[in-house]
Amino acid sequence: MLPPLPVPAVQPLLPVPILSWIIVYGFGFLILAMLIRAIASWFRIDESFALIRFLARVTDPFIQPCRRMVGNIGFIDVGFIVTWFLIETLKILLLQAVPPGW
Repeated sequence: MLPPLPVPAVQPLLPVPILSWIIVYGFGFLILAMLIRAIASWFRIDESFALIRFLARVTDPFIQPCRRMVGNIGFIDVGFIVTWFLIETLKILLLQAVPPGW
């Protein structure tokens, strides 16, 4: 029986995984913005506040297509839930596609 071949250690290409951080924190910010906006809508805080208006401009391009396709079930915004799921899925897929150390 032959001895196993030595496997060289793979060194990370960058000292800090910048691309992975951008994906994790970028999608994390988007999900946090969606969550703050959803909580603000529960307390009837409208877009007259600058922060809510900013969050609406950031999150609307992602939520509106899902709202048009899915709609609401009673008072539950299903488009928000579907968007949250799709963003989390996209984040996981992107992190798996990024080489280690990037």
